[in-house]
Amino acid sequence: MHESGTHNRGLTGRVAVIAGAAGGIGKAIAARLGNAGCWLALLDLDRGGLEAAAGELGVEDTALIVPVDVTNLDQVQAAARAVEERFGRADILVNSAGTNTKQRTLDDMSPEQWEHVVNVNLNGVFYCTYAFLPLLRENGGSVVTIASTAAHLVSAGAGTHYCAAKRALLSFSESINIEQGKYGIRACAISPGEVNTALIDKRPAPPGPERRAAMLQPLDVAEAVYYVVTQPARVTISDLVIWPSAQISGTYVV
Repeated sequence: MHESGTHNRGLTGRVAVIAGAAGGIGKAIAARLGNAGCWLALLDLDRGGLEAAAGELGVEDTALIVPVDVTNLDQVQAAARAVEERFGRADILVNSAGTNTKQRTLDDMSPEQWEHVVNVNLNGVFYCTYAFLPLLRENGGSVVTIASTAAHLVSAGAGTHYCAAKRALLSFSESINIEQGKYGIRACAISPGEVNTALIDKRPAPPGPERRAAMLQPLDVAEAVYYVVTQPARVTISDLVIWPSAQISGTYVV
């Protein structure tokens, strides 16, 4: 377990497990932590996307690539065993797998769409955290969960199911800190505003290139993750909200 004043800025040799690593925010986080010296375990449902991401990042020979459905606890637990077998440890867990549907209001969505979004965005975070907690406890690890400003400011545009699941992540992350802090574990829910990823394409009316250019970019979120996991062990950043300047200022409206 980390001692109270230990500084964590040196990430060389630490193992970062990233769920949702095949693209978007997850891939950017993998790149940032890999460049900082972490060994990488890359998890995603998309095997081809994982392999392409590992090749793009130049870690195809060093990273552990694990195709996994985060809504399947057996698969997630098998991934945790694979990480332990390969690296013998896990220091950082990043829950960045997420999804949405084009149908986003109670009038439009089906129960199946509700269940799918909640299963990926909430249950998947629980399954990954549950499966990796034993490894994380050994060295006082960090759990970083990508929530959303939709957790703080509900909007029909973001989706009823999406907002509900993301708000629940804030509570879940707080619970990790309360219950697991005695093991040196620190949890943070990072809530980005609009991020220019493929998830934007699932909107009923996807925005154009000018607005997408004004959004946060995946690297911006990756830098926030790096900031959180490199704080001294005495520092817990429990909730971090980052907005596109144009969104929070009202230059464009959600």
